[in-house]
Amino acid sequence: MSVLAELKRQMLLDGLDEAELQSVAQVVEPINFSRGDSVFRENEPTLGVYLIRSGEVEISRKLPIDLKTKMLITVRNTQNCCEIRKTPYGWRQVFAKLLDGQFFGELSVIEGKKKHGADAEVIEDAELYLIRSDKFAEIEASAPSTMLKILRVVARVSSKNMRYLDKQLLRLLIGI
Repeated sequence: MSVLAELKRQMLLDGLDEAELQSVAQVVEPINFSRGDSVFRENEPTLGVYLIRSGEVEISRKLPIDLKTKMLITVRNTQNCCEIRKTPYGWRQVFAKLLDGQFFGELSVIEGKKKHGADAEVIEDAELYLIRSDKFAEIEASAPSTMLKILRVVARVSSKNMRYLDKQLLRLLIGI
């Protein structure tokens, strides 16, 4: 399948016309990862926005643990609020498990952060496309209408994620 056909399947690029997709196709870099590989770790430099062509990627963050936090973990796990687990690298909170067509790393790029605030680890062998931060900025400068379409998708996904987190918080606080 051609890169252009693959990009048509990407959620982040939903609503882009053929010419806009063609311009994005010129800047994406294909990258392959094996199961267990790290795409990036917390505090590593931000490279850009990642689009998942195939595979599965987990976004998580290391948790500092004290007695109070252990108690909260017990409550959260009892309520099925969110996934928190002990790993060889310490306690981790899983924010998302992402599949084909989904994207990640966009918040660091949009916010202009130089370092990632979480880890991205490959759960199933993954083929990704990377849009480097500087290329993302070039799209913004040269094609603002294209960037508006992309940012609308980011806003929709962020809104959906906020509603989900709100439900999880209510479940944790009052058990609904």
